[in-house]
Amino acid sequence: MFTRKITAKDVKATEKNRIRYSSKHIKHLPPGTVTEFEWKDYCPLGFNLVQELEDINHAEYMKSICNDETLRKLSSGKVGHMFLLSKDDRFLIKILRKSEIKVILEMLPGYYRHIHKNRTTLLSKNYGAHSLKPIGGVKTYFVVMSNILQSDVFMNKVYDLKGSSQGRTNKKIKVRDKTILKDTDLDFHFYVDSLARHRLLKQTKLDCELLENEGIMDYSLMLGLQVKGSCQGSVDGLSPVYDSFTSRGSVDSNSSKLMKTASNSPDRSSTMYSCTPSRDSLDSENSVIESVVSISPSPAPTKASDSLQGSIASMPELTDIFQNGSSTNFGMKIPGRARRVERGESGSIVGKNIREEEWYDVILYLGIIDIFQDYGLRKRIEHCYKSIQHSSKTISAVHPKTYSSRFQDFVSQIFLPEEDHPSHSY
Repeated sequence: MFTRKITAKDVKATEKNRIRYSSKHIKHLPPGTVTEFEWKDYCPLGFNLVQELEDINHAEYMKSICNDETLRKLSSGKVGHMFLLSKDDRFLIKILRKSEIKVILEMLPGYYRHIHKNRTTLLSKNYGAHSLKPIGGVKTYFVVMSNILQSDVFMNKVYDLKGSSQGRTNKKIKVRDKTILKDTDLDFHFYVDSLARHRLLKQTKLDCELLENEGIMDYSLMLGLQVKGSCQGSVDGLSPVYDSFTSRGSVDSNSSKLMKTASNSPDRSSTMYSCTPSRDSLDSENSVIESVVSISPSPAPTKASDSLQGSIASMPELTDIFQNGSSTNFGMKIPGRARRVERGESGSIVGKNIREEEWYDVILYLGIIDIFQDYGLRKRIEHCYKSIQHSSKTISAVHPKTYSSRFQDFVSQIFLPEEDHPSHSY
């Protein structure tokens, strides 16, 4: 039951503190370096409610984001072009404009109601809005979000997707050593269980409705792609699970015959990695199995494993990826199959497949991020300017209602039901 509301008074509340580098760090700084900062929390009570909802201990949260390394990077960061990971990799920190912090605060009451009611929301969790100002220096505003990237899991590719193509090839950023790719880099369709897809599209619709009502646009789908059978390298260095010369129905369910790896590893065990798996990757595999909870109280077995016909045994049951008790489960570790597709000259995905089809067993990690841009004067001017040069269908600066509709269409086009798998025709 929803019992606590965030009031307008809560939204306007702030807390100030003066902090400084640790004495150990100060010893290594050049003479004259500013060592003290003004730290400001915005709507502390409201964000504490979000933290409590997500079982985040506030003291641990502050310890994670308020340290020497974070202070140094935040005080020299550039707005909108910098992601930081907290020291323990639990949180993603992004530097924002003051106007964007204002948007976050204004939508916080509705946002909190939404994530409280929709525990399987795909929206990234905003755990705090803060500012940092070196004494005598310039103030930096930033938001602390949930880390969808799962730093303890190796991702073959990570995408930041908006459903638009214009301007989606440049200004790539890196988080740690991973380059964040954009819309025109995406050359896959993903086939997932029909129930998983239905839940994904339904939750996307609910989340987009909130963002539309709050006047938010320009958000992204953060998509992490982990390819089964890969080690620390590019997905392009792998052989597919099966190709256009192999009928999907003919793939033997025996795990030793399923995976075709680039190295033709002699290891025929059921793990089926193309290289010796690291401890982290093995732990990740185990966690996939252990975290599943059935969505249905019925004891009858699901048909997900049947539809995969030989999918790797350690992948989770596709209908068991939902758990209403925690919003962090849905969108994490969704199993499926990735099909490489061609791109047209405009950068958009076309229906035609590459000459020899490539398929990969994958685990997907996804969430909706960057939910702090309203359709204000700056974006309206950007829309007018870009729509003169390009089709309004290809630019990201559009009205929230148009953006929401296009974003939902995009999600439905790249995540396809398993029944539409071309090899079902065999």
